[in-house]
Amino acid sequence: MTQASLSNPQVSRAWPQKNGRSRLGDRAFGFLLASPLLVIMAAIIAYPLAYAVIASFQNFRLTSGPGTIRFIGFDNYLWALGDTQFWTALRNTLLYAGIAVPAELALGLLIALALRNLTRGAGIARTILIMPMMLAPIAMGLMWKFMFNDQLGIINHLLKLSGISNGVLWLSQPVTAFISLLIVEIWATTPIMVILLSAGLTTIPQELYDAAKIDGAGRWQRFRNITWPLLQPVVLVALLLRGMDAFRVFDIVYILTQGGPANSTDVLSYYAYRLNFESMDVGRASAVSVMMLVTLAAAGLILINRMRKPVR
Repeated sequence: MTQASLSNPQVSRAWPQKNGRSRLGDRAFGFLLASPLLVIMAAIIAYPLAYAVIASFQNFRLTSGPGTIRFIGFDNYLWALGDTQFWTALRNTLLYAGIAVPAELALGLLIALALRNLTRGAGIARTILIMPMMLAPIAMGLMWKFMFNDQLGIINHLLKLSGISNGVLWLSQPVTAFISLLIVEIWATTPIMVILLSAGLTTIPQELYDAAKIDGAGRWQRFRNITWPLLQPVVLVALLLRGMDAFRVFDIVYILTQGGPANSTDVLSYYAYRLNFESMDVGRASAVSVMMLVTLAAAGLILINRMRKPVR
């Protein structure tokens, strides 16, 4: 555009004039675009959450009439903290997440590293690995429940054929029932770790490994000094996602053991479920759920704060 055209008032009128008063700010415009999603989230998340928090401070039992609902303060929380079954469920939940998530991370990292070095058949291997993620949790639980059957299950059948054992009562004994839950959890969710860690490995430049090889660094040295430090942000994200999911496990427990035998596999989610749908005590079940939410939020904030720190 020439200097004459810029000085021509007729040409300049063709361009829209900027007016700060008539335009929305960037934040207001972004909020306007996101407002439909915020309304939907408020309807399906915020309202039930607020309702649960309010119910946790009330004497709210479905077996009583509507007029019996009253505010009782922290009595539901104090009752839960004084219940031995609550502490049993909390211990089982922490033990479950504390064993399953690190095992999934270690196994997922090994598989991701193997897939990175795989030259042929990598696509087929990834497809096979993600197949457990395609199964519905209920169908997966029923499948494993039949496999763990002490009379007809294929696991005991293979143990008998190999001569290792005459059969194990997988779901009828406290220790083996808990181990069975861990086996199903690790089998079903390790592919998530593989996908996340594989994506993280692709972001590491190959030039770093080539330079390390020239300097004489071995395989373990390359992993310790290059792969693991640069993969730590992805590892923290994977631990955050999988840790929160493992802490609120419900479907596997419901299908396989229903908290038994003798509450050896009872977890907080199933404990709250029994309070709400078996004891019909909405107030106490809400109190347990709120405590679960606070625990998850605290753990999530710790990991998020760790993500913000620079990698050493």
